[in-house]
Amino acid sequence: MEKIKKLFSYDRSLTSFVNEDGKKITLLSLAVPIFFESVLRILMGTVNSMVLSRYTETAAGAIGTATTILNFLMMLFSMVSTGVTVIIIQNLGAGNRKRAGEAASLSIAFCALMSLLVGGLASGSANWLMGSLMKLEGQQLDEAVKYFRIVAEFNFVSTLIVVLGAITRSYGNTRMTFIVAMIMNGFNAIFSSVVIFRPFEVPLYGIEGVATGRVLAEALALIINIIFMFKLKIDFSFKAIIKPKLDLIKEIIQFGVPSGIGSISYSISTMVSTIFISGFGPVAVSAKAYLSSVTFYSALVGSSMGQATSILVGRNVGRGDMDRAYRLGLQTLKAGIASNVFFAIIMCIFTGPIYRLLFNASDEIINLVQPIMAIDILTEAGRAMNNVEEGALRSSGDVVYQMAIGLSSCWLVSVLFSYIFGVVCGLGLTGCWIAFAMDELTRGMLYFVRWRSKKWMEKRIIRDDELETAPATAIDEAEEQKD
Repeated sequence: MEKIKKLFSYDRSLTSFVNEDGKKITLLSLAVPIFFESVLRILMGTVNSMVLSRYTETAAGAIGTATTILNFLMMLFSMVSTGVTVIIIQNLGAGNRKRAGEAASLSIAFCALMSLLVGGLASGSANWLMGSLMKLEGQQLDEAVKYFRIVAEFNFVSTLIVVLGAITRSYGNTRMTFIVAMIMNGFNAIFSSVVIFRPFEVPLYGIEGVATGRVLAEALALIINIIFMFKLKIDFSFKAIIKPKLDLIKEIIQFGVPSGIGSISYSISTMVSTIFISGFGPVAVSAKAYLSSVTFYSALVGSSMGQATSILVGRNVGRGDMDRAYRLGLQTLKAGIASNVFFAIIMCIFTGPIYRLLFNASDEIINLVQPIMAIDILTEAGRAMNNVEEGALRSSGDVVYQMAIGLSSCWLVSVLFSYIFGVVCGLGLTGCWIAFAMDELTRGMLYFVRWRSKKWMEKRIIRDDELETAPATAIDEAEEQKD
């Protein structure tokens, strides 16, 4: 009875901290804006799929395939922003705002320059990427190339939005990123609808018009994001860009590269799985695009809680309160699994109405995705474990273990068994989804074992002597006054 009571217990005292300006920040105040921001970000792709599914039968699959490569380009820079996020959060926990600002400055400058270069190269290689690499053919290839070429060329805009958003969340302000996502998605929906349904004439047409509308919406969001950044009073340092500190660069590499390698590897493995799926035909490609849009909604609550938890864990680790961080990670894990499984079951029950309403899906596609939605219940349970524990391990500084598990599982489980079940056994898209579930559950269990072992406590960035600028006792006193 005691164990059951402990399983359903919830300690509110673990879910808050006092910010540098004396403002109390809670897990809920962080997670709710992250949730709605995530809804809007996913909705951006869903809206484009919905609109384009009324344009041609192959357009949604083409855009989904192009988006796989675009997400990979984004991951190239996530290793910098991810590493910087760990440094920022822990330094803020220790009270060192100057060093946190220097890290933020370096990440913005690097990502801006590199995304310009990489985006231009990718745009020029659109035909090879969509055709030779992703195995698209005919009309679907032509549509994917048109969309990809335009969006990739302006990849630096979406990259900067992600980097600035990561920095903003590190400072405990998630409302700003939600507002930016809301504006971006609102304009994207308007542009896409006008281009395809044409309530009035505009100089934009078809796939190219939808891609251009997305870029315009992102550009507007970036401008607003930059304005918001100045309100946070981050200690940006131009000197840190011109003459960066070697020890800071070392920290960014030390904590950013392993996290980035894991993310990049996952994206590449997703691309390989998409190549397998492309071999199953246009119906499977379109079904996969629809599934990706719908199933991500099941994981939103767990994902949002995971991101918010990583911020709180990093703050606690930065100030040296390891026990508080440990208990918070376990507590959020239970809530994350419960929410993901609940919403996955709801999505499974109402598969037919959801796919008809959102994508005007045919009976052939609905019959294909129905059993996959049942399999996805297990996928979402594993994904909740990954969302919470992976973020917690990363923010604690335990990035090498996370990289090793991510690399091993995505290739030895996800890709390998996608090929075995999907191609060799002839299960097609269903076989691939079984492999995806195995991957999520494998990584989730291994991350959970690591968290319970407490070995991550040895990976902390901040040394005890660096806490002198903002002792934990001062933070505790401020918290007591707030309460």
